[in-house]
Amino acid sequence: MKKTLIMLYYLIAYSLPDRSFPLGKYFSKLRGILTKLILKDNCGMNLELESKVMFGKFNDIRIGNNCQINEKSRLRNVSIGNDVMIAPEVYILHSGHEYQKLDISMRFQRDKYYPKTVIADDVWIGARVIIMPGRNIGKGSIIAAGAVVTKNVEPYSIIGGNPSRLIKMRN
Repeated sequence: MKKTLIMLYYLIAYSLPDRSFPLGKYFSKLRGILTKLILKDNCGMNLELESKVMFGKFNDIRIGNNCQINEKSRLRNVSIGNDVMIAPEVYILHSGHEYQKLDISMRFQRDKYYPKTVIADDVWIGARVIIMPGRNIGKGSIIAAGAVVTKNVEPYSIIGGNPSRLIKMRN
């Protein structure tokens, strides 16, 4: 059943227009409902999900309540809290490649997997942000558009840049 739902997501719902299209808000809700059916208890209520969001096999994802994930984002190995906003084209990376052996091409060395990325409640992630694997994004934080997150983010901080750095605290 789960495989059938994943196929429906990627073959049909994945490419339906986003909310800028006249019926787009219904397609967003449809994608959210389908994702909830796939993730079951690992997905909260009121998910708004825009077009072309990639979850891989859905086996390493948790999404809280009242979240919005915008178009062309790629999410893997992540736990997302409640009331999180993810702008378009956000990449949350999940793995890499081994590279230590010089006698074997990096392409043929095994994959390297990292701990789960954790995004706390009430986080706003701007457009085209890249989050490196295994990072913790603190409650109430804001990540400015285009940032590359290479370190954990403290609660209620605003960060930006490449690599990202503290801009200011929200207090």
